[in-house]
Amino acid sequence: MDDEQKRPDKGHYFQQHARRLLKSTDSSVSSRSISLDAALIANLALEDKLEAEASAETPEACLKRMLSIKSVVSTSSSFAARQKASIDANATFKEIGTGSIGKVFEHPGTVFVYKLPLSDDPDKLWNNYKMHQRVKISFETLPYMDGQVEIPECFWYATPDSNAFWDEHIDNFAFTQQFPKKRRHVLCMERIFPLPRPIRWALIDKFCPPQGQTMARNNEANKDCLVRLYFGRLKYGMGSRFFSLRNFKLHANQIKELDLDMPELINALAHAMAVLHWHTRIDGNDVEFVLGSSPMEEQKVRGRMDLQTLNSYTGPTSNYEKMTHSRTDFSKRLTSLWMVDFDDCGDISMDERGIAKAVKAFIETNHYCPRPNTGNKFIEQAWTHFGNSYLSWSARVLEKTNSVHLKDFHQKFLVGVFQGTKKTV
Repeated sequence: MDDEQKRPDKGHYFQQHARRLLKSTDSSVSSRSISLDAALIANLALEDKLEAEASAETPEACLKRMLSIKSVVSTSSSFAARQKASIDANATFKEIGTGSIGKVFEHPGTVFVYKLPLSDDPDKLWNNYKMHQRVKISFETLPYMDGQVEIPECFWYATPDSNAFWDEHIDNFAFTQQFPKKRRHVLCMERIFPLPRPIRWALIDKFCPPQGQTMARNNEANKDCLVRLYFGRLKYGMGSRFFSLRNFKLHANQIKELDLDMPELINALAHAMAVLHWHTRIDGNDVEFVLGSSPMEEQKVRGRMDLQTLNSYTGPTSNYEKMTHSRTDFSKRLTSLWMVDFDDCGDISMDERGIAKAVKAFIETNHYCPRPNTGNKFIEQAWTHFGNSYLSWSARVLEKTNSVHLKDFHQKFLVGVFQGTKKTV
């Protein structure tokens, strides 16, 4: 690895790139270097500064600045207060999202979220765990790319028989009549923290119909705000008065209107897809890309799951007891582009059949990346940027893995997407 491709050392990493560093070690977890109280005081001061800056800007200018993936942001004061109050307390694990396969619950005062399946079939959740670990290993193995997507830590997997977890926490979950109390399979991951209040309110000012703005600001659920970037779709109209910031979809024409840094974001998407296809060697089916934030303080766990151990599992297996929790500092946080949700991903073979599978997954489930043949000038420009970046990053990945004999495959993928999106008359 040459000097230009080396990962920056920790000091340079924070000073020059202002990015979070999340590493696992084999040693015991160390205590935080500063107290949570001190962090929250600094955090609230930063929140005030952000809101003062935002109040002097138009919503468009605020969003352009704060949705940059290199922007320093902060928790909202209510979010920070909830985290502080939950330290060393018997906190309720509130639901913060529901997807196609499960519900996600926060563990206040920590960086952890728990994903529980909606059904008694754990296969997709287990696939999520295994694929997530493989993707994480790929990104840690390859040279660091400034501006690359973040992959949340995937800490451990527990089963209904994991007494060490369920004996302690079953009463913490906010179960409902529709999602009744019982022991289930659990996937523990790093939480993607919500975007701060200045961004949320700017989104409401810009995109929510005027008659619904007060309700949107007062809606507690809108505090759990993540933004999905939809470079492959257009948004028509203002939308309904039932405005939600949970997994808010920011479409291509809205991205253009806000003048976000399209090449920067597209480069991150293209790099991510190149890593999935040619290093992890999975199809990327139904993966999602969201803008969120994360604590900048280094997080530690006792150990990391190695690939050999992961592959030795024949089915859903608890490793909860092998992992540890650590506390975190909820002060300054960074706006980052995250890649999540690997439950539908599958392996691809390094042949024409594998390329076809990757093409199918991209066309049918990936609205985040741009696509050709849309007839929209901005999306077509984004597709050109994506294609060039994808080819460049794919070539580098194949070179690093001594797979240059596959050098035509990434070109065939792009051709397949182009042919597959042609409109038939």
